[in-house]
Amino acid sequence: MKIYSIVLLSLLTVGCVSGKITEADKKSILAELENIYTIDQKYAGLPFPELKEKYGEQKMWDVFLKMRDSVNLENRNRIKNLYSKYGYLGKDKIGDKETQFWISIQHADNDVPFQQEMLKALKKEIRKKNADRAHYAMLEDRIAVNQKRKQRFGSQVTYNKSGQAIPQYGLVDSTKVDKWRAAYNLPSLKKYYNDMTIMHFEMNKDRLNKAGITEPVLYQ
Repeated sequence: MKIYSIVLLSLLTVGCVSGKITEADKKSILAELENIYTIDQKYAGLPFPELKEKYGEQKMWDVFLKMRDSVNLENRNRIKNLYSKYGYLGKDKIGDKETQFWISIQHADNDVPFQQEMLKALKKEIRKKNADRAHYAMLEDRIAVNQKRKQRFGSQVTYNKSGQAIPQYGLVDSTKVDKWRAAYNLPSLKKYYNDMTIMHFEMNKDRLNKAGITEPVLYQ
């Protein structure tokens, strides 16, 4: 009887690890992912205006970043729980909502080993065409930056004094970067950096104007 129970338990465990989901599971997963994504995006941009009013321009960033770290940690825990139950939630399981599963992995900077584990899982999903190739490139770069290493695709940026987007910690090979980017469905580095430079300028226009920069400094 004990042997039968152990075998049954093993079968149930394997069934869970297989990652198969019912329609009821899918509905619950999509609702949770929508909630996770909404919270993630709330903290993905600039600090809230009320933080500036309460703490001032300099301190508001310290407060906001601590709030963002807390949110990213909580979201990571929720994503880890989903992954342990259902495996990597790719397009075969949740369709185009795969992006909502991936984004919190991308932002789990407080847990690089988890990001590395997910990068391996993501690679398998891409082979099965269950995930966006661009997600792999951006997660690989994110891990590199978190480890203070050069990036292959240049997707993680910082900005110079002129407000131009530049690759954080540099590039592995600037002569091959556009070839690699094209293979992972990413636009050319020049277009991407100009787009990021424009966005950065619009978000920081007042500060840049005070520094004498009245328009985005684009790459030619």
